[in-house]
Amino acid sequence: MALAGKPQTNARKTPPTILVIEDELSVVAALRETLEDRGYTVAVAHDGIAGITTAQSIKPAAIILDLGLPKQNGLQFLERLRANKSLFSIPVIILSNVESSVVMQKCEELGMQCFYVKTHTSIQKVIDTVVKTVPLT
Repeated sequence: MALAGKPQTNARKTPPTILVIEDELSVVAALRETLEDRGYTVAVAHDGIAGITTAQSIKPAAIILDLGLPKQNGLQFLERLRANKSLFSIPVIILSNVESSVVMQKCEELGMQCFYVKTHTSIQKVIDTVVKTVPLT
């Protein structure tokens, strides 16, 4: 006699991956810890070139981007990201010490989601934006 029961499903939905492109290790650690505590997967790149390579390989749900990066700055990264059809629609949250209105305008033209200045913004505010942009389901 076979037992009738509910089918077992061990398949859990993979949490969204947030790519943090940042060269300040303390900022990376704070973002990673807080995002992972919330249930996100976090990938990290420490320069713009590694950032574009990582974005191409993992196709993250969103990107938190510093502008003052080595090898390729954040603005150059954002231009390359938006030029790539498979990466074009990824939301980008800028978290930088750059306060130039010219740079902010260029980021806006390139479709950034939000622009936060590190010295005026808490990590929690950035996390709240991620949660609104890429909700966990």
